[in-house]
Amino acid sequence: MRFPTRLLAANAVFALLLWAGFWALVTAITVFLGVTGRLTSSAWEVAAQAPRWYALFFGVALVREFMPMYIAHGQTRRRFAVHGLITVALFAPFLAALLVISYLLEGVLYGLADWPHVLTRTHLFTSPTQVPPIFAEYLVQFAAWIPAGAFMGAAFYRFRSNGLLSVPGGAALIIIAESSIDSKFWLPIVTNRLDIGLPDLPLTPFVAGVAVFLVGLLLTWSIIRDIPLRNQFA
Repeated sequence: MRFPTRLLAANAVFALLLWAGFWALVTAITVFLGVTGRLTSSAWEVAAQAPRWYALFFGVALVREFMPMYIAHGQTRRRFAVHGLITVALFAPFLAALLVISYLLEGVLYGLADWPHVLTRTHLFTSPTQVPPIFAEYLVQFAAWIPAGAFMGAAFYRFRSNGLLSVPGGAALIIIAESSIDSKFWLPIVTNRLDIGLPDLPLTPFVAGVAVFLVGLLLTWSIIRDIPLRNQFA
């Protein structure tokens, strides 16, 4: 089983096809809202929530689908872990780049139609045309959602229903990354009342992203390092 054919290239092509279909759907909805006078901000600001869930389930599939294939073809768990780490490290920026392209194409459409291309939420970027901050924000998100999915997928694969115990840990990884972008993402009642949150530091999202990425993959490795294969239909 060659790398990156199975893990990276195949998944990148599949993600690209999904993105193309999703982009067409979002564009159609955008045009409909625009011509009916109900478009007031960036449509991709809302639509970008969906790819995070795709990233989560990609992480789940990485362990549940590809790991057994690796082992069944005579590869070691350690080799799968190395290939999986490289795949996540490359696939996360690939997904982030697709969202950058989405915002840029949206900007062209909004410019031609003279629609308000503005944002309504807290981001690392203040304009839908700021490429580096857009890329950075979604890279931090995907670097958390994919390992969180891999960790929970590994837990459910090995421990079956007891894998539910991994959900709070996976959610914590996501919350930390999201909170580094928007300090009021988690526990909004507390942060609003006490006016507290993560420090508003430029490096906070990047530090959080790297930390969550590494912790998530280490947690996943702790589960799969000696994981036995099982009949998934049993």
